Formats: sequence, structure tokens, C-alpha cells
Amino acid sequence: MKKHYSYYKRRHVTKLPVYRKALQIFKLSRQIVDFLRGDKSVLELHKSSCSSDQFSEKLIMASLGLAPKIAMAESSPDPTVKHASISSIERTTAAILHYCEKLESSHKQSSEFLNLLRKEVRKFGHLHDKWAIGLHNKN
Repeated sequence: MKKHYSYYKRRHVTKLPVYRKALQIFKLSRQIVDFLRGDKSVLELHKSSCSSDQFSEKLIMASLGLAPKIAMAESSPDPTVKHASISSIERTTAAILHYCEKLESSHKQSSEFLNLLRKEVRKFGHLHDKWAIGLHNKN
């Protein structure tokens, strides 16, 4: 029986350490925001005029976008798409660190949690670098 190529690729991507770390970052970001802002939905955070709510929403949305960008780069045959995805992930990672700083300045009690997130983002950065090199070498 012939396997479908797209199914194989999706299954493979989910086993990548960089992809799994991206999912962990999203889960951790969501937990931190739940702790800081209560159980507000992303839409409530987005509509809020409070800057902490807005940075919380941006943190969640940025971390949510990491895994799909990895999947896109991994599954695309086009080197331009791969490069654009890798660059976008680097910018998103920097943005997540920036949002951590902004949230920490308004929520001093959350510094321990935000430091944990920063640590995980740095680990993600190392995994991303190794993955990106391997992705370039694949072509």
C-alpha cells in the first residue's frame, strides 16, 4: 500500500525536537498569561485597552505561530519558503523575549515564570539553529 507523502511529512514534523519545543513554548505562554490575566480569552485580551492584556495577547499569538512555521519550512520543497520561514521564526523568537520584558515590567510577581519562559525560548533558539542548518543541508 502506498503512503501519502503529505501524511508522512506531517507525522515526521511532529517528532522534531524543535517542533515539540515550539509546542511547549505555546503551552507555557498560555499558562503564564492565565496566571497573570486570569482566564481571559485571546479575543478579550486583544480587545482590552490595558497594555498588559495586549502584550499577553501578542505573547500567545507569537508563540502559537512557531509550530506552523516549522511545519511549513519542513514540508516545503521551495528553498525561498524555507528561508522565509526560518527568518520569520527568528523574528518571532525575538518578539517573544520582548513581550516577556514588557510583561515583567508590569508584573513583578511573574518574573520567575517569565524567566522560565525565556529559558525555554533560548533552548528553542539552539534547537532552531541546529534544525535550520540541517534544513539547509537537505537541499
